[in-house]
Amino acid sequence: MSPIPSFPTTAQRSRTLRLLGSGATGALATLMLLSGCGTVTDPSTDVQEPAGSSEVAAADVEPAEESSSDPTGTDPEAASTATPAAAAEPAEATSSEESTPEPAPAPEPVEAQSFSGTGAEVVMLEPLGEDVFFATVTHHGSGNVALWSVDENGQDLDLMVNEIGSYEGQVALNFREDPAAIRVEADGDWTIELVHLGEAPRWDGDSAYEGSGDSIVIVDGVADGLTPVTLTHDGESNFAIWAWGESYPDLIVNDIGAYDGTTLLPDGSMVLQVDADGTWTIAKD
Repeated sequence: MSPIPSFPTTAQRSRTLRLLGSGATGALATLMLLSGCGTVTDPSTDVQEPAGSSEVAAADVEPAEESSSDPTGTDPEAASTATPAAAAEPAEATSSEESTPEPAPAPEPVEAQSFSGTGAEVVMLEPLGEDVFFATVTHHGSGNVALWSVDENGQDLDLMVNEIGSYEGQVALNFREDPAAIRVEADGDWTIELVHLGEAPRWDGDSAYEGSGDSIVIVDGVADGLTPVTLTHDGESNFAIWAWGESYPDLIVNDIGAYDGTTLLPDGSMVLQVDADGTWTIAKD
């Protein structure tokens, strides 16, 4: 049976989310393209008219003075007419192509890891990524078996297992924080198998669910609003259940020995972490 874990701090109550790109690069590129298309020169305006009658020369005096401030020699009226026609279509097409960010690739699933050994040992874990795991643990010995999850600085995170003699159970691994290693103290042979949370047993709430010992059970969709549940336990030691939702766990029962009682399953509960040394049941009222 596992001891009662410490409750997470505010900063620990949500797992890290993978952020998607905001598309700022595409938007910046579009702005640069549009700014470059602000002036379009009509080639027909660059042709110099031959010297003609004094009437034509006199008529061109005023526009020539206005265009002298434009180093391109472009007729302002012709340029204002040409700019929207020439620039609108390619700018619009480019904007729709470059301002739409490509979706971020889905993270590759992390492969499950398994370990075995005898006696005291430190097990180094591969990075767990965005996946959530529980651990199936066994021990065949007569003395104490204890497992701690450890961070990258060598500091203990959670006491996952603390039992005497033979043991078999399922315990939470990275529900709150990602450990870098597991520290094992034992006097016999032991195994540790990491399992994706999605492979845990499920309870749909339609009928009573029965388990034995330390267990992880998915209950997503069972608790909707006010949901009373009846719990039983026929063991001799501690009986505790944590209901994990989107943020932090609720301790819904914590007793010693045999138990039979009714409590509430918190709205939005997704996973139950059960600490028991005997057979236990849960049923909706």
